[in-house]
Amino acid sequence: MQRCAAPNGFAATWEYGGEVSWIKLRLVDDERWVQYGPGAVGVGWDLALMGLTGHLGSGKTVDPSEAAAWSASDEGRQFMTLSSQAWAEASIAAGTDPAMARAAADRTTAFYTGTPVA
Repeated sequence: MQRCAAPNGFAATWEYGGEVSWIKLRLVDDERWVQYGPGAVGVGWDLALMGLTGHLGSGKTVDPSEAAAWSASDEGRQFMTLSSQAWAEASIAAGTDPAMARAAADRTTAFYTGTPVA
């Protein structure tokens, strides 16, 4: 652990196989958590890991305009919607009221897909 700024986050090193990586975690503030739930950052991580998988599989650099076009496509919006819904289900499993978790997921989906909340 390099630094702890409880309850807002921490910084640490990750050492594996003789390699060192630095990580910094900043937690979402309570107001945003209530508004968006875990999908607020979860959907972004899912997208980042999907992009990393594509890069590692092909060795090609992701073109930002292609990534933006995919995000606006039906496939991209479906991915973000399903990711947001999965984060809501995880939140419910962790004890969040189902109605609150699903409402937060709807707002998260709307944020990522650019569609209005129903």
